[in-house]
Amino acid sequence: MAAGGSAQSRAEKLRAEAAQARARADALEAEAGAWAAGADGERRVAGVLGLLPVGWHVHHDRLLRPGRTLTNLDHVVIGPSGVYLVDTKNWAGGTSVHDGNLWQHTSSSSPKGRELDNVARFAGEMEKTLGLPVVPVIALAGGRSASFPRQRVRGVEIIPADDLVSWLLDQPPAPDGQGVELLSRRVAHTYPPASADTSPGADRDVLTVVDVLGAERTPPARTASPVATSSSSGPPRRPARRRTGRRRGSVVSGLIAVAALWAFSQIGPHVIPALLDARKGASPSASVGTAPPPGPSKPCLSLAGPTIRKLTGAKAAIEKPTASDDVCTWWLSKPRSSSDSADITVEMGRMVEVRFAASGTAGPRTDQQPGEVSAWLPQNTTLPGWKTGARAPQPFIIWLRFSYPDGASDDKARSVEAEAEKRVTRLAEELAKALAARRST
Repeated sequence: MAAGGSAQSRAEKLRAEAAQARARADALEAEAGAWAAGADGERRVAGVLGLLPVGWHVHHDRLLRPGRTLTNLDHVVIGPSGVYLVDTKNWAGGTSVHDGNLWQHTSSSSPKGRELDNVARFAGEMEKTLGLPVVPVIALAGGRSASFPRQRVRGVEIIPADDLVSWLLDQPPAPDGQGVELLSRRVAHTYPPASADTSPGADRDVLTVVDVLGAERTPPARTASPVATSSSSGPPRRPARRRTGRRRGSVVSGLIAVAALWAFSQIGPHVIPALLDARKGASPSASVGTAPPPGPSKPCLSLAGPTIRKLTGAKAAIEKPTASDDVCTWWLSKPRSSSDSADITVEMGRMVEVRFAASGTAGPRTDQQPGEVSAWLPQNTTLPGWKTGARAPQPFIIWLRFSYPDGASDDKARSVEAEAEKRVTRLAEELAKALAARRST
């Protein structure tokens, strides 16, 4: 080999690797630019939709299939005329329609049929879940989009962002007359936020161990939570750990204290009432025939934690305090934030009557949605599969959230959903029995 041959070979190899790295970096930079442009377009369309008058509701960046995929919905708009799925496209260059397809024109022309079909497919999936029409819309947010004449292409409305509000307000009222407020709440519950709240002060809702223990020990009559609540239903962020100069001994002591508190929260609610009952029974002042202690102040709390754990297989059933006497919620594991969605929700009273009327519910039913199943019980009704002769002594709805295994096949997903339906049916039966027992005391 000539002098310097091995060094030259090494140099050429490194240059080749550098060229590959630069190509990869260029590709990543281009991809990042596309994502950034998409985010800019979504913010612009969100700003436009913010001009809608009172009576309209908009939910941004929602998950289409929570717990299964990260497919997101840019904007879901709910108004007097119905529900609209708005997908933002911040395309460069011009846009035109040719031969029944949408085309983007930059240095070359590219068809956008795939984007049209995706939006239409997502809207169709929403229709099946919500049980009502969902209009697919593409909002053009690019710099040259204003010149595009709004029109329908392959079943999708193509509208420049600046014309979006006027177009929405021009649509005729929906014939079914479903309440916009209730429908908006249903959409928000069905399609949770796809990203965490990163706004200033978002960490104010992060729960501490003491907060969780306090919520578990709070008497039912006290509905105020010691933790500030947030209107955001998005996934919470974990608080940043503060680094301090505490000594090792104090850290260990703190951990022991936290462990002791947690153990007390798990054992105390079961052991302490039994000890108190035993003490009352041994007291000379206790009289025979004394009325049993009153039940929980909120009827929905008749669904006790041990029952929830038994029927769901969860290791915990932590009450999430609510301000309403007609709503009870529980987490089935320790939450990271007070804004974490509840795993089990029970509604009663006037709220349920409104939901029944809005949805046309006249008889008992279960409702399956991706990641959630619910049981709807009008008064004096029963669900198929109940093992006792119990009937709902008053109307109620109970929701159960569940998750799918990563990469679950369709068959596996159906199996998970069937198991969740069995669990919510059993939970509804136990609640009906508990409510009947409560009325008889």
